[in-house]
Amino acid sequence: MSIARLTDGSDVTRQAVTKHLHVLAGAGLVRRRRRGRRSLWELEPRQLEAARRYLDAISRRWDETLGRLKAAVED
Repeated sequence: MSIARLTDGSDVTRQAVTKHLHVLAGAGLVRRRRRGRRSLWELEPRQLEAARRYLDAISRRWDETLGRLKAAVED
């Protein structure tokens, strides 16, 4: 999608969205293609899936840790 389309109907500025997209691109989660003078942004599905798996693993560890803390506090 173009920046114009991504910001259409939003209060977020094009500059703010562009800044965030560059951060996401640096992390490998999106990529930019040039089409003439426009930049089109695309998701990187494999990288997003890897990030989701990583965050799920962290979430499971937190759940386990908090469960142990709860058990210790309730004893």
